[in-house]
Amino acid sequence: MFGSSVMNTSRIPISPNETGAYGELAARPNPDGLVIVFEPPFGIAVRAGQTLTRDEIEAARNKAPCIVLTKEAAEQMYIAQAKRGLS
Repeated sequence: MFGSSVMNTSRIPISPNETGAYGELAARPNPDGLVIVFEPPFGIAVRAGQTLTRDEIEAARNKAPCIVLTKEAAEQMYIAQAKRGLS
């Protein structure tokens, strides 16, 4: 069959160290309780001195780059970001 070669990943659970847009990762199953972490932190990504509507913030969030981490790894990343003043 001809057509798109893009695989439908909506039913494939997320896994540690996987990267992608928040909206795509958050829509997939997460049976292991993994954490989706924005990188760079989302607050920094949207702080451009402009006022955004709720819809604009949600659209930006869904497109924002993220990484999937275990809870322990996410906690370590948040601590490191806080030390660098990025939280």
